[in-house]
Amino acid sequence: MFFRVIATLLVIAILLTTTGCNGALETDAVAYVLSLGVDAAEDGQLEVTYRIAIPRTLGGDASATRDAGKSSMLITITAPTLAEARNLLKSSIARIPNLSHVTGLVVGEDLARKGVADALAPLQRFREFRGATYISVVRGKAKDFMKHSKIEEAIASRWIETLFFTSDESGYYLKATVHEFYTRLKNSSGAPYAVFHEINPLTGEGQPRGSLIPGDKTRDYLPADVPIEGDSNPGIIIGTAVFKEDKLIGILPSEQTRMLAILLGQFPRGFMVVEDPLTLKHAINTNMRLGRSPKIKVNIVDGQAVIDINVFLEGEITSIPSGIFYESSEYGSLLEQQISQVVRGGILKMLSRTQEWGADVVDFGYYLRPKYATDAEFQNLNWDAMYRTAEIRVEVTTQLRRTGLMRKTSPIRREEM
Repeated sequence: MFFRVIATLLVIAILLTTTGCNGALETDAVAYVLSLGVDAAEDGQLEVTYRIAIPRTLGGDASATRDAGKSSMLITITAPTLAEARNLLKSSIARIPNLSHVTGLVVGEDLARKGVADALAPLQRFREFRGATYISVVRGKAKDFMKHSKIEEAIASRWIETLFFTSDESGYYLKATVHEFYTRLKNSSGAPYAVFHEINPLTGEGQPRGSLIPGDKTRDYLPADVPIEGDSNPGIIIGTAVFKEDKLIGILPSEQTRMLAILLGQFPRGFMVVEDPLTLKHAINTNMRLGRSPKIKVNIVDGQAVIDINVFLEGEITSIPSGIFYESSEYGSLLEQQISQVVRGGILKMLSRTQEWGADVVDFGYYLRPKYATDAEFQNLNWDAMYRTAEIRVEVTTQLRRTGLMRKTSPIRREEM
């Protein structure tokens, strides 16, 4: 009986000490940061830009402003560290800053080229900052990009999330989170990458980058190169920022990013346009997707890395302007070969650039690690150096399973002259 009484008293004492809302704050006492921009400043300092929600504009009041541009405000602070910037932010607003709702971290190009390790490390330990936050690099300053981007939703965080959720519609950019970036930063088998942003002048005068792969009709673009005009958002997201260690080393444009997505197994679907194999003046549109995850094997042969890649694509025909019966097996095989040739060329072109940079953004080293008993043995291999001179062999197989809403194509009837 005595022990029961003691146990009951202990339970009551524990309950009394664990009740209440210790440290809780009312909503109107918190400043919710929706996105964060970080730039390099003079004397080794950081220029930190906060996009902070204005709660009264997001309420249910019919008279409240629902304009996206007025639902948040931008504040830029120069400080030696992110922690000091947060302290100074608190001194400039009446609310307590909270980073648990940050959906996007934007890094300026200058800081990215100098190195982002010092800026990212504190965020990994801070309990308010989520590893699921999307990370991107912008041409120029993150502050300017955040200022000039047109937010198309009443809630900025929803706009950022939707922007990244829809990346699988084209494969022209990849979702990249702070956690994934930091993991690759610490991992010796692959290189980190982030999404690439840039402000487009919206003049409609943009030009593509580089030369076309034989048989391809789709051009490579970076954000500022897209020939677009009108009321579009000038802050365009296209391409991949590739890092060597923690420093930005190069940028992959749209089509090369799509090839990277294929090798990473992150290409759900997308339109591909190739030359008509029988009438080169025409182009054929197809809607392609990965039939299965790529098969990748990496071996060391006579001191050289040999990478074998097998890609299987499947899809449907969406347009045949020439009127040739490509739905048949006879002509369909020609079109499948054309697509396979274009994709193979695109993959080799992308990998050639990353080999020049010495940045294994596909993470081929991951497939080689199991061949070594310890991590120390793999570290002694110096995979980054071996990747530069690796022999890469690519095989692409394409199967057109569907023909859209037409079973048979026939040419347009024209009057004979």
